[in-house]
Amino acid sequence: MAELTFPPSLTLTEARQAERLRAMKRLAGSVLLAAAALFVVSSVVPDSTAVGFLRAAAEAAMVGGLADWFAITALFRRPLGLPIPHTALVPTRKDQLAESLGQFVTTTFLTRENVGERLTESDIVSKVALWLTDGQNAKRIAEEVAAAADNLADVLAPEDVADVLLAAARTDAATRAYAPLLGRVLQTTVEDDAHQALTDIVLSSMHRWLVENRSDVVRQLKARIEEGGRFLWLFTTTSRVDRIVGGATAYLYEASNDRDHDLRQLIDRLLLVLALDLQAKTEMAAQVNIEAMRVLRDPALREWLIEVVAGIRESLRVTLADPTGPAVRRITEGVVQQAESVLADPRMHDRYDEVLRRVAFHVIDRYVDEFTQLVATTVARWDGAETARRMELLAGRDLQFIRINGSVVGGIAGVAIHAVGLTLGRL
Repeated sequence: MAELTFPPSLTLTEARQAERLRAMKRLAGSVLLAAAALFVVSSVVPDSTAVGFLRAAAEAAMVGGLADWFAITALFRRPLGLPIPHTALVPTRKDQLAESLGQFVTTTFLTRENVGERLTESDIVSKVALWLTDGQNAKRIAEEVAAAADNLADVLAPEDVADVLLAAARTDAATRAYAPLLGRVLQTTVEDDAHQALTDIVLSSMHRWLVENRSDVVRQLKARIEEGGRFLWLFTTTSRVDRIVGGATAYLYEASNDRDHDLRQLIDRLLLVLALDLQAKTEMAAQVNIEAMRVLRDPALREWLIEVVAGIRESLRVTLADPTGPAVRRITEGVVQQAESVLADPRMHDRYDEVLRRVAFHVIDRYVDEFTQLVATTVARWDGAETARRMELLAGRDLQFIRINGSVVGGIAGVAIHAVGLTLGRL
């Protein structure tokens, strides 16, 4: 029987496995040699019934031991170095075995039913949520998220981000009209009085501008009135025009400080009419969509967007770089609150559990073949002899028990067969 030799460069674990394998091989070989010795002894002593049983047991034990030795050895190498067909299966057919193993694992274990059942039994959502309720654990997650976001911000160039945003906006603008959306937003804003703060700003700004530029407005307004007719200059004096501008200024001041002012009501009616026109198929609505596309194609918008993205990226990186800063702190607080909500609210727990199942099933449906291919390609890169060596280190010790059992079972079978033969001979 050829003894497997192991290279000297073994890890400590492999060295122990190799030593245990050699010990088991010696034990299995000793059992086989004992059967052979028993056969020799039973063949030279005077024949008797007991000796016949002993010889039959020894013969069958040798046959069983040798057969099992051949079968086990044929898995990893050619017995006695002979080119016997269908031997050295692991070195010569490792690629086919690896592909079969990968398919067996994916079709037997990595199935929707098995994974779904395992997810139900393990209740990963509750375990993760309970773990995240610990502030230290949540802080670790927050720091990792911040670090990942910082690395992502470092990789993404502002130009690329701006181009992606503009491309998405142009695609969206080409497939739908923005005017109805703007009209609905404007209508809801006016009906809910959410626009009053903006109206305050506009009216206050107009009042301040008239106060600061009153003399210029009076002069230009007087000139325009005089250009309107040959005799209007006789009735248009600077003091009269100034009183008109002053009245308008006072009117704007009142409107900017009184939300029930008549001017505000007129502005609200105007905005509602504008909102309805935007939602209808009017010329103005069509012009809004045209202007939206024109703005999105304007190179100046891209340059502005690049500056905005660059500024946001720098601010984000500065915020994320501080492990004790507000970003990490808020992420930590959010993670803890979300985890506590998952534990307290069964509906939220079920929602996260459903998301986890969808992700797991998506991976199974899309990448199970990739797992099979991963096993096959990984094993294909292994050396045949090295693969056989490693597999024998893992399973060889147990296989040697098969040799011992083969000799024992063979001996028992030999005794039984010999007994049957004697019984039939006496009939």
